[in-house]
Amino acid sequence: RAFIPQLIRARGLILNISSISSTVADLYCSAYSATKGALNSYSRTLRLELRPFNVRVMVAVTGTVKSKIASRINTKLPEDSIYKPVEDFYIKRHTFSQDTVPMDTDRYATKIVEQASKGEGYLGGWFGRTPDWYWIGGLSTRTWILTFLPVRWGEATVEMLSEDDVITERIQAANAKI
Repeated sequence: RAFIPQLIRARGLILNISSISSTVADLYCSAYSATKGALNSYSRTLRLELRPFNVRVMVAVTGTVKSKIASRINTKLPEDSIYKPVEDFYIKRHTFSQDTVPMDTDRYATKIVEQASKGEGYLGGWFGRTPDWYWIGGLSTRTWILTFLPVRWGEATVEMLSEDDVITERIQAANAKI
């Protein structure tokens, strides 16, 4: 609220950084996915609320990008975790963004700034303007395509790629011993 008057005067832009995790299931990252999904919803509503004032809202839906995010995550599960039998998958998931076609950080930042700097465009914003949604980073195009398919297909894709059958088998085998 404190910045709204300045944004209105400048016909400014709010840029929110989201994640592909907001649109597809992201194994062992439910809280992160939920917060990014909430950010998407907030951005949609904020865009509509501020449009009459010529303030734009852009969401960068980010795929894999080189960063130090994995170094900040405790990959050691507690001994009593229900996921202990698949701790190797848990660790692998938390380094996934750094191991799977990550975009260079400088390239990512440059592309975001290029898109954000386009401004209001021309012909009433129909052409050449800052996009409302900008999909960028490794796996972002593939994830964007999944948004046009039934949700269950996206979940099935994640299940297959995350070897869900192996995870399920190991967890069930461990629980059978209890």
